[in-house]
Amino acid sequence: MTIDAWTFYEQYAESDRSSLSERERQVLAVCDFRQEVNSGGFDSYFRYNGGDTALTAMTALPRLLGNPWAALFGEAVALLGVPYPRSSDERAEKIDNESLDDTLAELDARFRTLEAGSNADAKLTEALSS
Repeated sequence: MTIDAWTFYEQYAESDRSSLSERERQVLAVCDFRQEVNSGGFDSYFRYNGGDTALTAMTALPRLLGNPWAALFGEAVALLGVPYPRSSDERAEKIDNESLDDTLAELDARFRTLEAGSNADAKLTEALSS
């Protein structure tokens, strides 16, 4: 049975994910990333709860969507330093203090190019079904 990635995401976006499989949590983390960046760029992703799942998305991206996605995401996460700030308030403070607007805008443009040139939805749906 095929489970559409976005239908699955809508079901679990606001839910406790602890009972889900690792693969399901990874797909949801990648959906968090894509949803937030498509809605308001990397700035929004990091400032809000979507960014809470960044470390899971980082692990999943090479396998689920490929190295170009993983490289872009890794660059964005690296801007926030090590260790990755766990709270949205810490991430927002880092973005504001480091004046990252121009850099994040450039990453947003690269993200849009990846979105337009790949069928990420199909890959995520396939990952849920395998």
